[in-house]
Amino acid sequence: MHPLHGKWKILAQTSFGELPSVNEIQVDGDTFRGVMHDEKSGKDYDIVNGKIDGNRFTLETSMSFVVFNVKVSLEGSLSEDGRHMSGTMTAMSKTGSFKGEKIED
Repeated sequence: MHPLHGKWKILAQTSFGELPSVNEIQVDGDTFRGVMHDEKSGKDYDIVNGKIDGNRFTLETSMSFVVFNVKVSLEGSLSEDGRHMSGTMTAMSKTGSFKGEKIED
């Protein structure tokens, strides 16, 4: 199984402040899907269009804020040991960063 498969604790630095989440990812070949649990709001968001290329990955989700939805794109890479990730996230033409640690296989 690809090391991206499992549960991840991720902290994103955004223009709106820190966004902590727990993400459950299910890998199927070179694609994946899952659920992002926003720890601030308690809301769950679907992870869609997940693609894997070696230790690099991309994904999309759509988050709701009060009266509007925001499409969020993430692009990142896994560490050599497959237990950490980092990358960039883009939402509303603004870019932030994220780091994550695997908490469950």
